[in-house]
Amino acid sequence: MSTTEPITVNLGPQHPSTHGVFRMRVTFDGEEIIDVEPVFGYLHRGSEKLAEERTYTQVLTLTDRMDYVSSMLNNQAYMLAVEKLCNVEPSPRGVWLRMIAAELQRVASHLVATGFLIQDLGALGTPLIYAMRQR
Repeated sequence: MSTTEPITVNLGPQHPSTHGVFRMRVTFDGEEIIDVEPVFGYLHRGSEKLAEERTYTQVLTLTDRMDYVSSMLNNQAYMLAVEKLCNVEPSPRGVWLRMIAAELQRVASHLVATGFLIQDLGALGTPLIYAMRQR
């Protein structure tokens, strides 16, 4: 009877199923998974430090790049904070337009996430292309 020693394998951040956001250290004993250690933080770009040297309007170029699918939501969150700090009240029409844009981006984000999920489950790129087209 042969015995095996546990082996640790790194999955990510370059692994196709992680999409660059995290790494997993997986420990196997033969074919059995013993331990999984997630390692997060691969999307950290130091935006807070970059924002320290910019004006409040220049920071919008940083918040655009925080999420490639729904960048407008990050802009809205930042601008809400700026408005509260400056005691500015947006118009009701502006609030409604923000809400509509946020909902459209939420739907688009879900479509893209579903497309990536289907692709990761083994489908070819077609469902992802359909999801991108619909968004």
